[in-house]
Amino acid sequence: TSLDTREKRRNPPPPFTTAKLQQEAAQKLRMSVTRTMQNAQRLYEGLDFGEGPIGLITYMRTDSPRLAPEAIDATRALIQKRYGAEYLPDKPRLYKGKAGAQDAHEAIRPTDVSRTPESLRARLEPDQFRLYALIWRRTVACQMEAARFDETKVETAAMLPNGEAATFEAKGEVERFPGWLAVYRSGQDASAAEPIENANTED
Repeated sequence: TSLDTREKRRNPPPPFTTAKLQQEAAQKLRMSVTRTMQNAQRLYEGLDFGEGPIGLITYMRTDSPRLAPEAIDATRALIQKRYGAEYLPDKPRLYKGKAGAQDAHEAIRPTDVSRTPESLRARLEPDQFRLYALIWRRTVACQMEAARFDETKVETAAMLPNGEAATFEAKGEVERFPGWLAVYRSGQDASAAEPIENANTED
């Protein structure tokens, strides 16, 4: 009886707060809260690459999704270079925490987004690598373009055996542009750390 198709946009999630990191690590990596925070502590304290310990992520206890301006600029530059202009919004995405939330520390992010997970794979323990990959992907994704879908709704009419009319509805969607999903797809194993190269090309 009716067929309606319209574009649907899905914006990226904000960067990690402590609670969100714990939730995602549990869902995607099957890590307990204790295990997540132990590995985050190691990433925060840093690794020695020959010039003393270098912290790989910002402080892991925070309620704020805010990113420092220099972190946003570096992330946008990486997106432009790695994925192309169509994956980069015209303006940076800014995120604010809930009213009353502690904002002393910014969101959990890589201290240097140019340190891709794959470049650190051989230097990190498996759990550290998987957690760093999760944080890196979420940080990059939060500054990318929205994913776009064609959402179709179909309504059909039918006559039931008792003579009454009934209406049935079905919905479906087709991905038209991945946007941030090229980096951070729900349910994807974060150990697959390196994003698709040249993601702006067609499959």
